[in-house]
Amino acid sequence: MNKTLKDVKALAKKLGAKVEDDKCGNYHTCRVEAPHGKVWACDDIHELVDETNRPWKPDYADMLSRMEHGLNDCPQRDDCEWCNPMEE
Repeated sequence: MNKTLKDVKALAKKLGAKVEDDKCGNYHTCRVEAPHGKVWACDDIHELVDETNRPWKPDYADMLSRMEHGLNDCPQRDDCEWCNPMEE
């Protein structure tokens, strides 16, 4: 069965993640940001991103597969620029 943005949003909600799906110009980008202080266990990164040229859609099945590995605490939480952005 084809995976959709709806599937990505459902799993993100369950995990407390934030989804941003944008169609800008010739690009279609889906971003899934891990909750504060967490990273995606699949890659130890804070944000999963899939971008493609329109009219194609991001690979939601791949994104779901990566999300299904779950979340870990950020290994560099105290020194991480993502977890602790500098105030300007």
